[in-house]
Amino acid sequence: MKPAAPKPLLKLAVLPLACILLAALPSWGSDAAPAVSQPAAAQPVVSQSAAPAQPEAAPTWKVLGDDERLPNQHGVALDYGYVYDPGPSRTFAMARGFAIYDYGSAWRMDNCPNTLRFKVEAAIGSTLTPKNDIMASVNMLAVKYPFGLTGKVLPYGEAGIGIIYTQFRVEGQGLHFNFNPLLGLGLELPQQDGKNVFGAIRLHHLSNGELYHENRGVNSVVLQVGRMF
Repeated sequence: MKPAAPKPLLKLAVLPLACILLAALPSWGSDAAPAVSQPAAAQPVVSQSAAPAQPEAAPTWKVLGDDERLPNQHGVALDYGYVYDPGPSRTFAMARGFAIYDYGSAWRMDNCPNTLRFKVEAAIGSTLTPKNDIMASVNMLAVKYPFGLTGKVLPYGEAGIGIIYTQFRVEGQGLHFNFNPLLGLGLELPQQDGKNVFGAIRLHHLSNGELYHENRGVNSVVLQVGRMF
């Protein structure tokens, strides 16, 4: 008789929505001096050497005010995964496309911090070892920048769930279609053109949520690199 499979995690903890809003930057303005009207008079032309043009300052990341929101973003990523439970070892690779939106705007929530984002993904790939089996998934995640949206490196956390198809089935897995909870930590490197690069490590789980009498979960760790455009 086989030991009973551990009950899968069906729900992930949703990232905290109640967090401290970033303080808005103070507005700095200059008082314009009143123009003084003077009679027009012929002035001698003074020849001066033209000053060299100064290059415009490169855009920099700044702290967003309470009412300021990041634009929608899109990107691609490449995943390399290692199945650590159950054995024997299995590896896979997936290409992923995604879109990121402001969380409050996507879900029509008032007073939602601008450091909370909503991500939707679609991925396709294959196992690499022990043989090639197709994998495909769709997911939605909440993404949180706990230290704000300023700096040369932006740490973030993400959590979500989706649906995944795997051509393979481990012993006791039961179904090819399963739920796919994800939990990850990453670092984003802001670029002046907005095409930020990032890297992340994720915990990747699949199970059928007891929809079938066999429900052996599959647990993986995934390394991810990508870029926004």
